[in-house]
Amino acid sequence: MKFQCLIWVSSLLFAAQVCSMPIKCQLQLRLVETTHNLLENMAGPIPFQCLDEKFGIKLPTWALQSNDSKQDVGVTKAVFKTFMNMGSLMENDGIPQYWDSGKLENFENIVYRQISENICNLGVSAQENEDGFAQRDAALTHYFQKLAALLKEKEFSDCAWERVRHELLRVLQVILLENNV
Repeated sequence: MKFQCLIWVSSLLFAAQVCSMPIKCQLQLRLVETTHNLLENMAGPIPFQCLDEKFGIKLPTWALQSNDSKQDVGVTKAVFKTFMNMGSLMENDGIPQYWDSGKLENFENIVYRQISENICNLGVSAQENEDGFAQRDAALTHYFQKLAALLKEKEFSDCAWERVRHELLRVLQVILLENNV
């Protein structure tokens, strides 16, 4: 009888543990919204001296948009790759000193959490190829390469970082709008 109770309790504890685990390979929109808010509030508006600079980097919004009413596999993978690219950008030197370091750290932690919890999106399936992920990936890779080049070209100046921050805000905003948040 004690053995049966022990098995029963163990089964319940196991079930409770499994149910409480984070959902893997599913975009957590609450975290996307939190990253947007942290990025938005880690610094004020673009400094006045940076307003005149034009950089001509255009976000390929189509790469983050679904082809139908439900989010397709290609978009899910594109969002995952977007978080990977964001994480890489923020690893660069020269982040402005006036940015709130606590908010920046929280932002980075959530980005890395989204990456680690969605690493399974790296697998390529036939469905993803049909959804045009290769074109999405190429467009987003090119976009983030331009942002990285901008930082390097402008020697990681405050104005360049502010432009990148506002571009990343646009990216997060598109993700949120496409997922009806």
